[in-house]
Amino acid sequence: MNIFIYMEEIIKNCKTISEAVRNTLGYDNGRTRKKFLSIVEEQNLDITHLRSKSFLYERVIKKCPVCGKEFEDLVGHQKQKTTCSYSCSNTYFRSGTSNPNWKNDSYRSTCFDNHKKECIICGENKIVAVHHYDENRNNNKSENLIPLCPTHHQYVHSRYKSEVIGTINKYREEFITKNNLTS
Repeated sequence: MNIFIYMEEIIKNCKTISEAVRNTLGYDNGRTRKKFLSIVEEQNLDITHLRSKSFLYERVIKKCPVCGKEFEDLVGHQKQKTTCSYSCSNTYFRSGTSNPNWKNDSYRSTCFDNHKKECIICGENKIVAVHHYDENRNNNKSENLIPLCPTHHQYVHSRYKSEVIGTINKYREEFITKNNLTS
């Protein structure tokens, strides 16, 4: 039996080029792949069925959770899609609960769910820190969290505390009264 006829039979039973190279030449690296492709070209062997891996995966139609557009996807593929495009992917994964870094139970989210995101002293709303009124970082109740700009937050933890503590106490008491809470 001619070696090339034997090689052709092996190639017909393979699904990928890598598998065909391994089954005919022992292993797949740059040198053996080049040798395999040169033999295929010299002997005019048909390897068109080895060019695409799409037959390994089931094709399904999905609906994008962001825009609602339908798109085709390959089930089980390592790059299986959730959304139809990069734009929708950015929207879906980089904001809200779908973001892997989302922390719904953090003190900052608790604070800004219950208080306006601005310093209660000066009204700064670009950079806002959260001060724990009782200075216990484990107490994340809304009445214990006070939104302050970084400057006024430093005041609270310095010798200038007396300049801001009156406003903070007044704000906290109004918040507790308004929301029917107990301190």
